[in-house]
Amino acid sequence: MRKVLISTYITACARSAAFIMLFLFCALAGPYGDAHAGGIGSRVLVVERATGSLAIYDYQERKLLPKRIEGLGNLRHALMAFTPDLRYAFLATRNGQLSRIDLTSMEVAGGVFTSENSIDIAISQDGRYIATAEYQPGGITILDAQTLKVVKRIPTSFQHNGQEVPTRVTGIVDAPGNRFVAVQMEGARIMLIDASKPDFPVEHSFPTVDDMPYDAMITPDGRFYLVGHIESPRVSILDLHNLNLGVREISLLDPGKKYDKGTPFKMPHMASWAVAGNKVFVPLVGEDRLAVLDGESWKFIASVPLRGHPVYAVVSPTGKEIWVSFSGEKDDSYIQVVDTRSMKVTKELKIGRRIYHMDFTPRGAYLLVTANLDNKLFLVNANTYKIEDEQTLNSPSGVFGVWRAYRIGL
Repeated sequence: MRKVLISTYITACARSAAFIMLFLFCALAGPYGDAHAGGIGSRVLVVERATGSLAIYDYQERKLLPKRIEGLGNLRHALMAFTPDLRYAFLATRNGQLSRIDLTSMEVAGGVFTSENSIDIAISQDGRYIATAEYQPGGITILDAQTLKVVKRIPTSFQHNGQEVPTRVTGIVDAPGNRFVAVQMEGARIMLIDASKPDFPVEHSFPTVDDMPYDAMITPDGRFYLVGHIESPRVSILDLHNLNLGVREISLLDPGKKYDKGTPFKMPHMASWAVAGNKVFVPLVGEDRLAVLDGESWKFIASVPLRGHPVYAVVSPTGKEIWVSFSGEKDDSYIQVVDTRSMKVTKELKIGRRIYHMDFTPRGAYLLVTANLDNKLFLVNANTYKIEDEQTLNSPSGVFGVWRAYRIGL
């Protein structure tokens, strides 16, 4: 009996000691330790355009972390990529500055200038290389993700009046097979680069269907690479599963609608295309509608009438809804929700002035929204359509959740 009592006493003491150690660990871990409801997986980096900084928001804890990542350059068109192990994030800026962010300490862990002006960034699917698309002087820069050393510069040029002229590059994405895909603007060509070989060869180069390709995207399954052209309703499409088909053309025009001969067209923002099952929802610049395309044949299916000019169409991870933001003072505070089956607007929300960016959390429970004019970040419950949290930020724009590490093309 005495032995049992002694054993019970020792067990109780051990449990008490473990509890005390756990309590101390939680208390001392601080805002960047793992002993709290949130963690790296629930953190969101939000671009603060006016101050050249990143704010850090934990959507599980509903709070901003008490530090900012600063000195990051011109964030007017900043994009981020994440390593698959969530060790680092990389930020490319319009002044050619590439910064590496340590996702554990949430501090800058190195940086380099890749050019005078960068427009897009991608990370290879093995996480070893970062590629930046350069506006000035053009071309593509590939860097080692661990050392930040430039391992390859791929110049781009085209023939103009008998001379080789540099061409800007944009729309760079990762693609299956450990490749990069990008488009040359003045050169009007799509490039496929093999990142599994040490010399990073351009394995294919295809002409686009129209001049001045600008923005581009890859579908979430990594199959189709689509390129929009400035002032054109034509879109170039490359099937990465069937390269022998070459670049084909699709049109954003409603074949049943009459267009004036001089109708102007602006370049569609390709990152705003929403792919839901076998349908693709396209915000049309300057029109009050989404165009809906068939995701296999790429033919026009229908139009979805909207309250104003759409900017972003973001699909829920469930595939059931598309959330659309708008431009224009009377519309840019609103989000309309489109049901992907009926292709009709089912909900309208007023959030905040000048919505710049939206992104869903991984399972679609919440939508993160930046309202630039109100200096606010909102967390919207995607089931109840209610705002559950808001934070004040400095001119917020891009929203980059770490879950982008696991999406093709991001």
